[in-house]
This record gives sequence, structure tokens and C-alpha cells, in this order.
Amino acid sequence: MTRIVLTTGGTGGHIFPALAVAEALRARCPEAEVLFVGGQGPEGALASKAGLSFVGLPAKGVFGRGIRALAAPFWMLRAFGAAVGLFSRRRPDVVAGFGGYAGFIPVAAARIMGIPTAIQEQNSVPGVTNKLLGRFVDRVFITYPDEGGAFPAGKTERLGNPIRGGIADSRGRKREGTGKNLLVLGGSQGARAVNDAVADILPRLLGAGVTVRLQAGRADFERMRARAAEIMAGRPEASGGARFILENFIEDMAEAYAFADLVLARAGATTLAEVTAAGKPCLLIPFPFATHDHQTVNAEALRRAGAAEVVAQKDLPGVDLADRVIGLLHDPTRLGAMARASAAAALPDAADAVAEALLRLAASKGGAK
Repeated sequence: MTRIVLTTGGTGGHIFPALAVAEALRARCPEAEVLFVGGQGPEGALASKAGLSFVGLPAKGVFGRGIRALAAPFWMLRAFGAAVGLFSRRRPDVVAGFGGYAGFIPVAAARIMGIPTAIQEQNSVPGVTNKLLGRFVDRVFITYPDEGGAFPAGKTERLGNPIRGGIADSRGRKREGTGKNLLVLGGSQGARAVNDAVADILPRLLGAGVTVRLQAGRADFERMRARAAEIMAGRPEASGGARFILENFIEDMAEAYAFADLVLARAGATTLAEVTAAGKPCLLIPFPFATHDHQTVNAEALRRAGAAEVVAQKDLPGVDLADRVIGLLHDPTRLGAMARASAAAALPDAADAVAEALLRLAASKGGAK
């Protein structure tokens, strides 16, 4: 039996690509045993919900933790011992990391034990974990061209960022209604700055006949619900039946993208992979405090492709965001060109491609004993 370990944790940007590959692996090789190894973040619940066996290891971030980072050697030793014990009991054919501190130890342990290893990098600028592991693993799968030469060219392949099934199918789905629809995404945890920027212009958007669907994120949902109630109190019915829809988390992203004429979002790698797979034009507000400012680099790549407009968060006070949104939504020629550019930039089969590459890597090493 083929045994594959997928490992990562922390944020949806790392976890969802791993879950997408797990889904593709089970579709391609139903008899394969897929194990998700992570840390103490949301990955355990998400893996279990996806029907995957999960093992949690002690893992914490190191960078930006100040004096608390001094404890890193202790949890790393514990995690390393747990990973070696796990892989000794049920030796995998391949261990694949998807970035994040929770994915470092399992891949490193597998490499030392002689187990085939791979990593998948979602962003245009690699994180510390993958940059280190990329020197030693057997295969490196990337989303954006490696213009900075972060990884050895001989073992690096651009396959794209794996996304959940069905999203690419929304590209041809005909939506209901004739009004203009704006989908607002701040990432899996939401984005307070984006939420506030949209709330500030909500009356103008509704007055222009734009229905706004906003994923506020669980952490900011209650605050945004209270603010939206204040904004909407006593307002007359919006032009053309435009509505404001507030959600804390969207489960069916394929349906959400089918709804949208324009996506206003952060520039996380998973969001951009989904937006392009769905062939949607977008207005991006990159998170300015991401490691190495990689969201700005991600956003600029899509802007150069003609699929997006970009507004820096620091520039929001001086930008008429409502005018930008309404102008785009009422310019079908511009929106159509952006949508075509978005679709052209997509690599929608990334999950299948990575799954196939992992199965080939496992087979090439003779399989688990």
C-alpha cells in the first residue's frame, strides 16, 4: 500500500493546498493511505473534517516571538523524536511539506531517515521553512516562476497552487440576476482593514446597485455585524434590489466565485489561485505585513498579467475605493479583458499535478516496506 504524509499548519494558505492534494490523491489512488501531520493550529480540525487521519506534533513559530523563541530547541527535539517514531512504525513512501513551521520537522526527519521528500511553495517569495528544506528535498513544486533562484533548478517544477475541487467549474456557471455583484475576501481569518474599507463605502455601493458579499472572518464577524447594522439602519431599499451579505466563513467557494462579477481581496496565494481558476477579475489590497511582503509580489504578478488592479493598504485613505469598484463593475469591456487574463494565468489542475508527481516519487523509490 502506498503511504503518503502531507504536513503543514498554521494558516489556510498552507493548509488548503495540502487538503486539495489529499483530495486528488484519494481520487487517483483510492487505496493509498494519506496521513496529515501538523501542529496545534486549525489543521487538525480541517483535516478531520476532510476525512483524513491526523497526527499533531508540538510546533510553534520561531521568528517574531522574541524571548519565547529560546524554547524552540526543546519543542523541536520533541517534535523530531515524535516524527521519527511515527515514521518508524509506519514508514511512508513520501513525505510532502506545504510550508509553515509545523511542516519543517516532519520533512527534515523524513529526509534524515532516507524517505523521499518534496515541498510545495504557494507564494512568489518562499517562506523560511521551504527555503531551507528546498536545498535537501527530492522535489520542489512551485506556483510562480522562481525568478530569484531560491530553489535548485534541476529538481524544481512549476505546477501551480493546489486548490479545492470544483472552483474551476464556476468559470462557466451562469449566475442569477442582472445586478452587479462584488465578492470581498480577506483570507481564511478575514482582514480588518479590508472589512473597514468596504464598510466605509457600503452606502455608495448599494446606492449604485452593487450587491456586496463580504467574508468577514470569524475573528471580526461580530464587530462587522454590529457596524453593518448601524450602516443599514433606516436606509431605504437599495437601488435595483442590491443587498449586503455578511458571512464569517464561506464553505462553498465555487458558488461564491460564480456569484461574483468582481473580487476584492487580499493577495494570499490560495486566494489568487482560486480567483484565476475561476477566471475572475480582481481588485487586490495586499496584506503589507506578510513575510517578505510576499502578498505585494503576488499581487503585482497578477497586475502585470492584466487580471488585477492593486491598491496598497497604506494608500487606502487617499483612494476613492467606491469609485474604483463601481467604475470597474460598469465597464464590461475592461472586466471582460481582466477575466480573460485571469483565466490565462491559472493553473487549475495543480492539485492533480502535484498528486501525480508525489505518486511517481513514491513509486520511483520502491515503496514503503
